Amino acid sequence: MNLRIREVRKNLHMSQTELADATGTSLRTVGSWERSESLPNVEQLWKCAKALNTDPNDLLGWYEEHPEDKPTAPTGAEGELITCYRQSTEKRRSKILETARDQAELSQNQAAAPEIEGLETDQVRSA
Repeated sequence: MNLRIREVRKNLHMSQTELADATGTSLRTVGSWERSESLPNVEQLWKCAKALNTDPNDLLGWYEEHPEDKPTAPTGAEGELITCYRQSTEKRRSKILETARDQAELSQNQAAAPEIEGLETDQVRSA
């Protein structure tokens, strides 16, 4: 296993102290992980991944050994939507999610009842 915490942290220009604070651990613990003297437990690994904006598989070096498993980033409108969501405040994120759910429901209803004439999905309800 190739623990990549140091590499990912440095690429983000994050200090060990910042990572320790984000994971609720000590500076000494983070240093120990980075020197391969100890390993984080599952909860610590998850907190590291979240703080480093990646996933546990990446931190464990899984994708180096299995590059075909690495998820690809969405592109086009889907990628833009995800980027906008991530850059939004928590309150705005809930609005984005509410709108997406609403539009998905409208799409499903339209597909289930195509006999509704004269009304386009966009005319029924818009966000």
